[in-house]
Amino acid sequence: MKRAGVFLILLFLATAQPSDTGQTSQDTAGTGTELVQNCRRYFEFLGRTGAGREEAIERGPFGMGYCAGLLHGVVEMVETLMPDRFCRPPQATAAQAVWVVVQYLENNPLALPENDTELVLRALENTYRCP
Repeated sequence: MKRAGVFLILLFLATAQPSDTGQTSQDTAGTGTELVQNCRRYFEFLGRTGAGREEAIERGPFGMGYCAGLLHGVVEMVETLMPDRFCRPPQATAAQAVWVVVQYLENNPLALPENDTELVLRALENTYRCP
């Protein structure tokens, strides 16, 4: 059953169009350029409470959802199908994973034009190396 869920997530990510994910143009869809902005907003959202959360979500709900879904999809896919690619600690939170991606993208600006899924995987691999 878990594999079916992972398959559906991957199928969604593979077939998502820019209009489905809140992207504003074909030029930046699926790259680190848009992802870093969306994940920054999502990280900010995760750190807020009460009215602050509403304010954060009003600024880009689709982009934040895209970031959350992409990270979740990559983590689930790797942990299910490629468990030796990275070793995320069991206590790692969603906010920490988002921050890992944001930091990687900000520290590697030349990689921003690359595919966002590959960048998420690379960020997680660099941070959560297996022993």
